[in-house]
Amino acid sequence: MKINKAQAFYTAFALIVLWVAIRLFVVGGRDWAHDASTNGAETPQKAVELMPAAQGASPLAQAVPPNRVYPPASIVTQNALPALPSSAAAPGILVDNFDRGLTSGIFSERLNSLGSYQGTWAKRPSYSIITKSFEERRGNAGQGLGVEWRSAGGWCGWYTLLMDQEFKGIDISSYNAVTFWVKGAQGGENFDIGLADFAMQELEIDAVYAGSVKNFLPHGITTEWQKVRVPLARVSSDLDQTNMGSLVFWFRYGGSGKVYVEDVWFENDEEVMAQEEYNAPQAERVPGMERALWVWKFDPIRVGRVREELFKMCERSHINAIYQYFGDFSEQDDPQYAAQLEEFLREASKRKIRVEALTGNPVWALEKNHEACLNWIRGFLDFNSRRPQEARIDGVSLDVEPYLTAEWNSEREKIKEEYLELLAKCRKLIASYNQKFKLGAAIPLLYEIEDGGFERKVIEQLDYIALMDYYDTAKAIIEHGRYHIDLASELGKKVYMGVETQDLVRMNQGKRRNTFIEEGWEFMEQELKSVHEAFKNSPSYAGVAIHSCYAYKLLQRGRNVPTKERPPVDKLYMVHSKESTRPVTIDGDLSDWDLSQHFGVHKKENVVFGAGAWVDPSDLSFAARSQWDKDNLYFSFAMLDNAHVQEKTGSDIWEGDHMELWLDMELEADYNEAINSNDDLQIGLSPGNFAGVKPEVFVWVPELDQTLVLSAEIASRKTEEGYILEARIPAALLYGALEKKAAGFSKGMKLGIMMDASDSDDPRLPQKCMISSSTDRVWGDPTTFGVLSLE
Repeated sequence: MKINKAQAFYTAFALIVLWVAIRLFVVGGRDWAHDASTNGAETPQKAVELMPAAQGASPLAQAVPPNRVYPPASIVTQNALPALPSSAAAPGILVDNFDRGLTSGIFSERLNSLGSYQGTWAKRPSYSIITKSFEERRGNAGQGLGVEWRSAGGWCGWYTLLMDQEFKGIDISSYNAVTFWVKGAQGGENFDIGLADFAMQELEIDAVYAGSVKNFLPHGITTEWQKVRVPLARVSSDLDQTNMGSLVFWFRYGGSGKVYVEDVWFENDEEVMAQEEYNAPQAERVPGMERALWVWKFDPIRVGRVREELFKMCERSHINAIYQYFGDFSEQDDPQYAAQLEEFLREASKRKIRVEALTGNPVWALEKNHEACLNWIRGFLDFNSRRPQEARIDGVSLDVEPYLTAEWNSEREKIKEEYLELLAKCRKLIASYNQKFKLGAAIPLLYEIEDGGFERKVIEQLDYIALMDYYDTAKAIIEHGRYHIDLASELGKKVYMGVETQDLVRMNQGKRRNTFIEEGWEFMEQELKSVHEAFKNSPSYAGVAIHSCYAYKLLQRGRNVPTKERPPVDKLYMVHSKESTRPVTIDGDLSDWDLSQHFGVHKKENVVFGAGAWVDPSDLSFAARSQWDKDNLYFSFAMLDNAHVQEKTGSDIWEGDHMELWLDMELEADYNEAINSNDDLQIGLSPGNFAGVKPEVFVWVPELDQTLVLSAEIASRKTEEGYILEARIPAALLYGALEKKAAGFSKGMKLGIMMDASDSDDPRLPQKCMISSSTDRVWGDPTTFGVLSLE
């Protein structure tokens, strides 16, 4: 066959491409897939690895500078990688000191100190670039890693693999922290930290979020080196720590910047140890209050370390009932597991801890799936029948939530009936074994509103309910739980008041008021004591149930909220409130106000939403004034608004013209907290439409008794340029979500304040723009508020 020149050229070119591909596969191997596995996004190699090696980057075989100091057993030499610790007594595992390897090139050249590799990842137009520097480093020798990023519409970050030279995941289970040193090029930089185990790495599952770097540095990143200590307890329940995969930094807060990183270790950090001991949840024993704990994700049956941790937690917190998750269970299929279970149950019995099997699937409520649930229960009854009482499961706690099935909305009555049939079958099965064996279930508050006495019928089949009364104040827990307590008392059944400790907001499963994660366990215990006092004389009240073990163990002693350093009070913008010397009539007429002073909001820089739609001050601006007396705050707003629209009421008033007033009633108590709490109120003041829609006061947060909201007064009056708003807000309303009684107002008090005016010129297009007294306004962030000074 005759081959022309063109064919020869393309054949040679194809062979070269094939050789390069084989070379990359052999040298980089499976590692290439890692960088290309970012959810189908463009790989960082396209942006980074094709660039020439950064200035100062060390070649693969470069010797470690001789005067670099390392912890024992981790010295890196020119031809040897650091030895991994052979026991828990080892000082730690050095992941990377950035003295070896390149920052670009093929994978096998980008070594970390473990013998695995590091790199970047990004989705364009975002990018991240790594370099090494002899200038930006700790100490007088070696190198530091620089990570430069730009986050704009995509995501980006840095990773390092936690594997040895043979690509086996390292074991970090003997250590309590991952630590590293960091400094910023400018200061104020931020990124999130995550960890993945080997299985997650292989399956391309996102790393487990451990927290923002700001969580571990009191003042955030500065231009000086600081040590970051990340407690592994934050992620231990979500990872196989004996077989790790990667450590990642996510730059996902927008903007651009550069940070320098040094000396990444897994170690037993004394500061973390002390912090963990201080924050470990604990509780006093309260007579008459049983304490139960839902245990998901933890396996105290097979894993001795987890068992020890769980029992210690129960001892500290006086937990005397565990709802322990079990999957499919058959002693015949797994006799070794059954033996381990018996050992666990005997130990729990010695500690006077009741253990009930926990599981559930919404579809078990459907008749076609009943047998799956019954078989699961039967497995434990059979297990018990061959053992003495001290080695038995004490019952089952069902987490079967029929309202989560796809059929609930379309076939609700049918699903409810089938769920009740399931409970009746469970009761009959348990009775047939003639054992001391409880049947309980977690139920939501919403069963109260179901027709046909549904909740009554559910409780009748059970020995107890764990009521998911997920609120973060005793007042709310008591108010929402009262009906269920009374019903169970009537039926002669028991109720455990369930509380939540997970981060429901991050999980998109609830609001901040539905969990104690922000308030911490010390506050939670105070509230639970109040709940106990309210219900202790009710025949049905049994105690409390805490959800869930893996979140509860991370609950802090004090508040767990983001913080920001803010200027002193006298450096914040100030709204002056004069003591009222005569009665203030709320009628929209400002003739009884001193009009010589006001706080004006009218500049382009004050437009915090819809800047492109805002035309000029005649479109939206206002002059604010305030007065006070012992029992009330008074506000008036002279609004400029050339097109008035307000057709909504209640929580929907934000869709039309209105004033949003934020007040921080305990300014100094939580001065640097960057998240609203029960002392921070978001109050809506609607002018109505000067026709059928009346002026209205509405409180979005916190949740308040409606009688308190109705105690406020408001009036409005239309003007040629816009409208006047006038309002009286009682101290009883403003302090209504706090435990302490309102003592009233006095001269010299300082409160936090933010005033936001919202404009809508078309009823079909809500909220065209918003103008605020805080140019850096962030919803729910009191550190962006100014000061209301009572004078």
